[in-house]
Amino acid sequence: MSTRDELASRTRADLLTAAKRLFGERGYLDTKVTDIAAAAGRAVGSFYSHFRDKEQLLTVLRGELAEPPAPDDSIRGHVTACWTTLRTHRPTAIALLQSATAAAPASGRLRDELATWTAPLRKHLEDRRDRGEPLPGDPELVATAVGFMLAGLNHTLPTGDDRVPDVVTNLVLHGLTGSEQ
Repeated sequence: MSTRDELASRTRADLLTAAKRLFGERGYLDTKVTDIAAAAGRAVGSFYSHFRDKEQLLTVLRGELAEPPAPDDSIRGHVTACWTTLRTHRPTAIALLQSATAAAPASGRLRDELATWTAPLRKHLEDRRDRGEPLPGDPELVATAVGFMLAGLNHTLPTGDDRVPDVVTNLVLHGLTGSEQ
């Protein structure tokens, strides 16, 4: 790799790192391209040499999200895996949530984002439905609701809370009454 390529690679990495930091501190909507460039110690033109706009940068960051496999094939395992991903990549997850929420409701971006995060859970619920096991509702809707709860808690809680997967799982399995069914 030439020196020029190394510099370009370093600049791109610095821009991505700065964006994650700023998204975590300020949120996606309150972070401008000029803020990202300044935080990376680069000129705004450098930003546009690597990314068309802030949305494209966010798409690159989205590609870094990889949900760890559920430790077991249980609802709790899937909820825990989704929560772990959201917390591990909190600045990016918050940016994705804010960007999707700001999009027109008819665009379906928020639904699509939540569906992506919870696809393993949806598949698990579909398998349970196909085996004739009772569910509280349509697997896609249940998984999307779980995703929205987790995304909201990720945005709301400044530090991790190991109780979240258990609370959300119990809410899904037993409802607000908390009774075992």
